[in-house]
Amino acid sequence: MGRLATWTIIFSSFIVAGSTGYYFGLILPSEISSPKTSASMANLTPELAQKPLAIVVPHHNLVAEQRAELFSAAAVRTQPQTIIVLSPNHFSTGKAGILTTDKTWTLNNSTNTIEPDQSLIQTLIEANVVTIDSSVFNNEHGVSNLLRDIRNYFPEAQLVPIIFRDTTSADAVEQLMATLNTACADSCGVIASVDMSHYLPAAVANIHDQTTLRVLTEQDQNAVWQIEVDSQPSLFALMEWAKLESLPEFVQFNHTNSGTLVGDTEGETTSHIFGYYQAKTATEKPTNSNDFIEPAMTFTFAGDAMLGREIGYQFQNDNYKELFSNLGNRVFWGTDISWLNLEGPVSDQTITQERQPDNLSFLFSRESIAALKYLKVTTVGLANNHTANHGQSGLVTTRQLLDEAAIDWVGDPAGINDTSVKRYDRGGIIISLIAVNVFDGDISGLTDLIKTESTAGRFVIVLPHWGNEYQTTHSSKQEQLATDWVTTGANLIIGMHPHVVQDAQVITATNGAKTLVLYSLGNFVFDQSFSQETQQGLLVAGSISDSQLQVVLQPLVSNHLKPELARGATKQIIIDRICSNIQAYCKAGVVTVPR
Repeated sequence: MGRLATWTIIFSSFIVAGSTGYYFGLILPSEISSPKTSASMANLTPELAQKPLAIVVPHHNLVAEQRAELFSAAAVRTQPQTIIVLSPNHFSTGKAGILTTDKTWTLNNSTNTIEPDQSLIQTLIEANVVTIDSSVFNNEHGVSNLLRDIRNYFPEAQLVPIIFRDTTSADAVEQLMATLNTACADSCGVIASVDMSHYLPAAVANIHDQTTLRVLTEQDQNAVWQIEVDSQPSLFALMEWAKLESLPEFVQFNHTNSGTLVGDTEGETTSHIFGYYQAKTATEKPTNSNDFIEPAMTFTFAGDAMLGREIGYQFQNDNYKELFSNLGNRVFWGTDISWLNLEGPVSDQTITQERQPDNLSFLFSRESIAALKYLKVTTVGLANNHTANHGQSGLVTTRQLLDEAAIDWVGDPAGINDTSVKRYDRGGIIISLIAVNVFDGDISGLTDLIKTESTAGRFVIVLPHWGNEYQTTHSSKQEQLATDWVTTGANLIIGMHPHVVQDAQVITATNGAKTLVLYSLGNFVFDQSFSQETQQGLLVAGSISDSQLQVVLQPLVSNHLKPELARGATKQIIIDRICSNIQAYCKAGVVTVPR
């Protein structure tokens, strides 16, 4: 950065982990001896002034200093006449899905102002791609938190702020960006003001951010609607602008997490990605940029989900939203695959649930599908000892309802067949999920299926329903089966059925490859309140790249039947038990296995 002429200390509020806190910090000076001042701007070459600007920064003021560093780097590269800020509509207010304002912005505690680009705003209104509604911008921190940096680093630029509701369609965003590109391709720069993962422990948020970074790097405009960020439309718009401006290369400038910064990685956190798009021929990059982002496929797996009996009796009337009120819907959101074991068939009717714990014939109400959609589950396993509780017709109905809801399913309770495997291809990694009911199904074709998938170069994840109920240590039979599957080509084994969390192993195949075995994830949602162990479960979030498998162990607890993330001593006790046999691979609840 340039020499500071003056320093200004500010006191600003910010949101960390869903609660209000305060941050004291140095915000950039009003005068800086660098190409960012008006005097030095006169010396900019035409080539510099016309370089496209397409950057993403967080509006979370905890990282105001890091945000300013990217603004500084961007300002040296280009000085657009108009800055377009893309932000979430945090409070979902206003007259339409895409809003703007023509107000003049006055910086807090300052006489400095930023003028709107009235001509461009009028063009957008006449094209019917935005609606003007100035009142909603009064409290929109997605815009206001960036104003000081815009004024400091782009002092001559005018402003067009645009905010999106979450429900804004891709077509509407494409029309907006096409209009902008036609009107000001050579004079506008775009800044997406987006915070990334919210409310999750730092390690889980990091897995979600791996998905987001891959989507940004690949400019995958279809996948952007599945990532866990606070404004998917804003990132879609940024990618669209980069595409229209022929900027195919994403440069990661910085990546941070509020939990790491404030020293609380277990609590609710907010993560931040800083970066920009550039032409492939560009050579200038900041010294702190991350030039290589290894592509990875990400996943989330949870254990047994039983949505009938006492669970259904208490929670099905509101589509189970109260059941998940302590967990929220961000845990499964943001990974390529989010999977749970659906421990029973689903009816196309609302079923009056019998509460008796000895009722072992399950039938979930149709509201169960809405619960899965709310959680953003992508895939469910059906290879268990309860999905056939209402015969083949019940299983067929379950599959039809899942298909209609665009939820993938895998596995057959009777044995191995064409439905036993589901393949996913993301980031150059192809995964084969193989679900199998060892408990009372025919598994005679399993080793051949594993070998076929492995020989084809796919990463094979076996999801067995197996083991002894309520035993926290795996059985010799489980270990023998796991060893056989590893020898055949299984790369990861994640088990269900015992209703308690079991221990783990890393098994080495004859070729030296290592396979992580998580013998049981325990219960995700179940009405088994008779022991502490049955009221605990394990959620695993992870990533698979060419170099390694990384798995975050996130224990769960049942609080009056409602699942929530375990924290503190309870979390550590469960992790210690899981990692007792794999300490060489397990560090701070994260298991890393080289490939």
